[in-house]
Amino acid sequence: MVRANDVQDKLLHLIGWEQNYDTSDLKISEALTVSESGLFFQQIHPLLTLQNMSCIAPDFKNTVFPEYNPEEEYSKGNVVNYQGTQYKALQKSQNRQPDIEHEYWVETNLFSEWLENKTKASIQKAIVRYCNEKTAEGTNKPLCESRTLFDGTGRLVDTVKNRKNLVGFEIVPIRAKGVTTKINKIGLQFTKAGEYTLYLMHSSMSSPVKTIKLTKTRDNSAEWFTVNDLYLPYQGENNDAGGSWYLCYFQSELPEGSQAIRKNKDWSKEPCGSCSRNELLAWRAWSRYIEIHPFFMNEELISAENDGPCLWDIEKNQYTYDNNYGLNLEVTISCDITDFIIEQRMAFQDVIAKQVAVDMLREFAYNANVRTNRHSINVSRLDILYEIDGDSSSMKKSGLSYQLEMAFKAIKLSTSGVDRVCLPCKNNGVKYRTA
Repeated sequence: MVRANDVQDKLLHLIGWEQNYDTSDLKISEALTVSESGLFFQQIHPLLTLQNMSCIAPDFKNTVFPEYNPEEEYSKGNVVNYQGTQYKALQKSQNRQPDIEHEYWVETNLFSEWLENKTKASIQKAIVRYCNEKTAEGTNKPLCESRTLFDGTGRLVDTVKNRKNLVGFEIVPIRAKGVTTKINKIGLQFTKAGEYTLYLMHSSMSSPVKTIKLTKTRDNSAEWFTVNDLYLPYQGENNDAGGSWYLCYFQSELPEGSQAIRKNKDWSKEPCGSCSRNELLAWRAWSRYIEIHPFFMNEELISAENDGPCLWDIEKNQYTYDNNYGLNLEVTISCDITDFIIEQRMAFQDVIAKQVAVDMLREFAYNANVRTNRHSINVSRLDILYEIDGDSSSMKKSGLSYQLEMAFKAIKLSTSGVDRVCLPCKNNGVKYRTA
């Protein structure tokens, strides 16, 4: 799993485009000239000039952006026209004048936007190939696919008395960066229909990460609810590494007269295989990557705000391993290698440089609407294809495509073994053969 937008944004400035000072109408946005590595795409191949790029870009004569409106709220990436100049939003804003508020807007133009999108597309292409090759090797794969925490339901007469506690699951992810648990569905088994409010919290954050409202339609029943974007990473943008997640609810906020129906299960040990083989197999799948600890905490010891509870003294949690408080979860656990790629982005500079070069040159060769002539680039389509694919009649491989292959092989070696779970070393052992 890779978060495409994050990867594109973070790797976009790994290699830059050199500004053109010869032709005033080909100036590009200063943001595209940033190069963390010190490399520029024009250094990869002599045909990658801004003049040649403009020849394969669309004709922007009839393309216009909306005029800036101070009353409108703009999101990151929106482009507007202000006093004859185009500006791109760097973050969400309203009533921030583009030519003054440089924290919110950056000057751009149509050609720059096209060139940025083309560069991002090649970055994404390279990263997708890298991930697919890792998956094919078996070194990057889903760890646990759509597993419920337990099988079956509780007995209707086995209810949990409401004692005005905060109750739920403490979920502890495996201590491995890049492993992310996703809650696909939440199962509720309670005696009454109505609206149920759950809170997702982390031990490093004082306020809830998310408030979840679910509406049961039947009394004395178990119902499943699909939830979106409920991720529990070991380390994320908003939570520190390690710690615990809490999916919980206030018993005092349950619908009037409602009680949780308890599942007869001991959370402290492996399930009984002869009782339910499915539950045993599910437990063996998810228990390698997360721990589940049912708990309760007295509501009187927890302060609350409008958006839910404030983080309490988690050292005072009371754990009850024979209780699920009416909750069940369906989880998927995957390797999210976005952060690995971003942290190790310098290792990807050669791959990205050559991927962009190959894609741009191939567009030169096959773009039927290319606005150029032989005096502009002084090469034919066959010449360009030779630069990309080398001499097909020769036994010796050459061309930019072959150099890209070598760059991918190098990146495999440099990122192997970075993480024991998500990017382990691949060891096939020693192979023997007869002479």
